[in-house]
Amino acid sequence: MLSFEFSEDQELLRSSVREFCTRTIAPRIRDMIRERRIPKEVYDGLARMGLLGMTVPQEYGGMGADAVTTGIAAEEIARADPTCSIPVLFLVDNAWSYLVSKYGSSELRESILPDVARGKKIVGIASTEPNFGSDIASMRTTATLQDGMYVVNGEKSFISLVRDVKEIGGGFVTVTKTSPDKGSRGVTLLFIPYSDGMSVRYLEEMGREGSSWGAITFENVRVQKENVIGSVDQGFKIIHEGFEFARALIAVISAATALKSISNGAEYMKSRIAFGSPIAKFQGLQFQLADDVARMEAALTMGYRALWTYDQEQRHGKFSRFQVSREVAIAKLISTTWAFEAINDAMQWQGAYGYSKDCPEEWALRGIRSFLLAEGSREVMKTIIARETLGREYIR
Repeated sequence: MLSFEFSEDQELLRSSVREFCTRTIAPRIRDMIRERRIPKEVYDGLARMGLLGMTVPQEYGGMGADAVTTGIAAEEIARADPTCSIPVLFLVDNAWSYLVSKYGSSELRESILPDVARGKKIVGIASTEPNFGSDIASMRTTATLQDGMYVVNGEKSFISLVRDVKEIGGGFVTVTKTSPDKGSRGVTLLFIPYSDGMSVRYLEEMGREGSSWGAITFENVRVQKENVIGSVDQGFKIIHEGFEFARALIAVISAATALKSISNGAEYMKSRIAFGSPIAKFQGLQFQLADDVARMEAALTMGYRALWTYDQEQRHGKFSRFQVSREVAIAKLISTTWAFEAINDAMQWQGAYGYSKDCPEEWALRGIRSFLLAEGSREVMKTIIARETLGREYIR
């Protein structure tokens, strides 16, 4: 029997996160945009509430939250921050610290996870390279075992949270080649703590003003063997578990952001008078509004379905990895695509104000645009859906 209810504990979490977002996040968004960084009060509040370490197991000081529960917090944060900056911090830290908690060595878990749970360190992801995005097998960053340590050389680009990790502490789940001649079978994930041996170059994003973005160059950076995540040369098999968690969270975040924009646009329709009546009375706009509401409510449901499917596979061994990949890809594809369209509609309803830098929908449109690329592009999502529908033999 299907159930669309959240548990009492989940609803209590939603209520507390919503109160925090209303009190602490929403009033500081304009300051964040101006200063181009997440306000300290917001970061400290997220850490104090345990939201930056939700997925960290309880034995290391975290909540040990499942994917659906994590999604609830992501939804509320997204409704409060239309720029998508704080949601990026939240989803990246939680998705990739989860992968560390599942596949990291005991030494690695002890060294990083308690601090993540307290907000003292951040776990990021470093996979994209200047000429390679989703094609992990073609990446060129290498990790060579020398004198009992891995020596890493290469460059990662378009990496989220580079400044945050540098200033607060932590490191990156980094995709490396340990057996370059083996293609995807020679990929190893290493957790690389930020160090002075890493050169960081900052990049400027189209949106997400509070979230830092940049490139990292590794030049003979030495990493302990205990920092291998999973097994050597097996990184390609497990990295998708992190991507799928992040993608499902993006689906929920995108839907929540769009629904907030639709609400803002609807309120504007009621107050804007044109040709003697509120524009909310114009049937053409009503039909557009109805389409956007229906799509984004459906997308939100699909986002939670993807998170639930992920939980069932990770915690209970139900569903295959490929089934999870399909559900997540569907959710991310429709949510990000429809969210961009719905936010654009909400901007249009608000006329010239919608085009101004003071309009939250202008912020949201630029922020959501990143999710059509982040953690796997729209084209990659379509390829996954086609592969799992037609069969692998029909995909080049």
